[in-house]
Amino acid sequence: MTSAQPALWAPDAPLDGGMFSAGEIVKVEGRRGKWELMTPGPGPEVWTVESARLDDRVSAKVSVSALQRLADAPHVRRGDLVMQRYPEQERAAVVGAVVRLGQWVAATSYTLPGGTIWRMVDQVDRLKVVTAEQLATAIRLDVVHGAHTGRIVQAVVSARAGQFRVVCSCAPGAGEICRNGRKVTWCPSLDSARQLWDWHVSGPAPTSSTA
Repeated sequence: MTSAQPALWAPDAPLDGGMFSAGEIVKVEGRRGKWELMTPGPGPEVWTVESARLDDRVSAKVSVSALQRLADAPHVRRGDLVMQRYPEQERAAVVGAVVRLGQWVAATSYTLPGGTIWRMVDQVDRLKVVTAEQLATAIRLDVVHGAHTGRIVQAVVSARAGQFRVVCSCAPGAGEICRNGRKVTWCPSLDSARQLWDWHVSGPAPTSSTA
């Protein structure tokens, strides 16, 4: 781990007429394994590539004519912002190397409070690409009432994207506030989430809030 902030990767525009782009994982004719396109050039119709593995990567310069796309190419690339495909997920990570280890996996990193970088390897099919705007506009609201300390959190990914859940420190497990025997109650609006919080701390469930 390190205290440096991971940078979003912004490669130069391709010089091959737009046929390929940086971050793609491809085959290279005459070379074993899979390769990541890093930067175009030097010169036209040439790419600098690196072997698509986590460690001991090898760099080479190859002709565009030698590049072959993969039928099962991963949907994430170096520099993407991603979240795990769970509605409760709040933290986004930056993608680094993408490799195939029986299945496609991505090395990702995110910044913990205090500036420490946490790194992990995750299955690509568990990841959803998101934008910085999506993260910046997602509502994260602290709520307090007496001894109750909680949060109203808007989902960014999955079929629940845009909906809200309410958590409280007094609730068991992950802290989701329950109603009508359900483990997690999802609210369609911020107003209904506030109503659920009010019900939790002071009275019966409001009829205008829906799960």
